[in-house]
Amino acid sequence: MKLIKLVVLFVFCLCSSLLFANERSDAVVFSIKSGLQIPTASNSAYTGITIENGDLWIWGYRDLGLQGNGVYTVSSSAPPARVKSFVEKGLSITQVATGIAHIIALDDQGNVWGWGQNGYQEAAGGKYYGYPTSPALVLDNKDVIMINAGEYTSYALTRSGEVYSWGYNLYGQAGQGTRRSIVGVNRIAQKYFNNRPVVLIGAAYESGYAINDNGEVFAWGDEESNAFGFENIPVHVYNFAPKQITNLPVDGKNIMQITGGNRFTTFVTSSADVYSMGAANHIGIGCDSHYDSRCERGIKDPQLITGNVGMLYCRYAGCIATTKSNKISVWGVTAGAFNHIIYEAIPTIKSHIGNLTKVDGGKESLLYWNDEGKVFGVGFPGTNKFRSGTGAVNWPGVELKFVTDEMKKVYGENYIPGQGY
Repeated sequence: MKLIKLVVLFVFCLCSSLLFANERSDAVVFSIKSGLQIPTASNSAYTGITIENGDLWIWGYRDLGLQGNGVYTVSSSAPPARVKSFVEKGLSITQVATGIAHIIALDDQGNVWGWGQNGYQEAAGGKYYGYPTSPALVLDNKDVIMINAGEYTSYALTRSGEVYSWGYNLYGQAGQGTRRSIVGVNRIAQKYFNNRPVVLIGAAYESGYAINDNGEVFAWGDEESNAFGFENIPVHVYNFAPKQITNLPVDGKNIMQITGGNRFTTFVTSSADVYSMGAANHIGIGCDSHYDSRCERGIKDPQLITGNVGMLYCRYAGCIATTKSNKISVWGVTAGAFNHIIYEAIPTIKSHIGNLTKVDGGKESLLYWNDEGKVFGVGFPGTNKFRSGTGAVNWPGVELKFVTDEMKKVYGENYIPGQGY
């Protein structure tokens, strides 16, 4: 049985992206100057997921083997549960990333596991056929330090600077240089990164990113709305191998996080500034709910969006950031069903309850935790993710007491959830 850990939140001060390749932590390699961390890079709409005390907890929609406990279907109303095999093996999970319906996890030994939907090999990378209902070992003995995922594609970065990818590749999302629509787990050739080791990776909805130790920045996959910094006439440009982004206002060595969503790229600098390029109505430059010609443009030059940012998390239609003073700022699409529920047209501070200690992402929803051990959900929850119905939940959110109650059953009634990972 794994012992309950005492979790300390480390405040990292990154002066170089090389930290990603040189340090391993019991927390995560995502650096957050505010002290917050976001190890759950989730594109899942209906599944709740968080790392607590090194355990991976899952609730809400859990068909397709998503619970990871050997069962294909788990009722969405069933209590939140840990992934048992990690507990039984005594493994601590340091990062988790999800696509629409697959999950990959990084353990404290540097190994990567995958389960859930696997129709494009996005979960198990060809190591397991069918839908794995328990974590399948995808990468072992590679000393992986960072993972991420797009819609149906997965990525991993090793300490030695190699990037691995697997899953759906119809638009070049895997970046392996092949036009095969489905690919198993393979290393992206180092020649695509100018034969230099990679120190940082990121993912958008249908694309991936990498930065090498020279500070050169690369992207691959679906390049839509000029999201990679090039003026493109076609609506889509499919890049089956990484291409270098050449119009950035900062040296890539000063980029601390790089991410994106559908039709845009966003990154945070060492000065805590956020830049973005791509679809104008996604990147927070003031396009409101009216789709005029200005908002439909693809902006190729990175725009300064906001500053004073510690953590950044982007997904399909927008971004969420925490400031260095632990406030939550949001921006993105406000039209249609979004209706200013989770995003605003420009970076906007949203009210939340208590002092932030942890934030977990999801596709058009998020979870935030406070120092009282409470967790709240905001956005579009889908199937029992918040147990509040299927309608949108506005700020400051609804409390997910059913999650913390289950954690206390495992860790003890005096345990305060959400204080770390």
